[in-house]
Amino acid sequence: MAVPKSDLVPYVNTWLWPSMTLLGASSVWFGVYVGKVTNSHEWKELFLDYCHHKRTSYSPNPLDKVARMVLNALRISPK
Repeated sequence: MAVPKSDLVPYVNTWLWPSMTLLGASSVWFGVYVGKVTNSHEWKELFLDYCHHKRTSYSPNPLDKVARMVLNALRISPK
């Protein structure tokens, strides 16, 4: 029967650095989402504008056409 060596550690701490990495990554993503790290709101607006442009210019459906006509009428109407 093998005798356990006394220089080996019976327990290795394997949860600290993965949990710190997860905490750090989550903090960075939350900072980006809130807008403290980068100007994420500007990227959201650019993305929404791009998606709206693609949706309306390449696959217009009848409801989009009606909504565009109503918005154009509201735009030129006196306030």
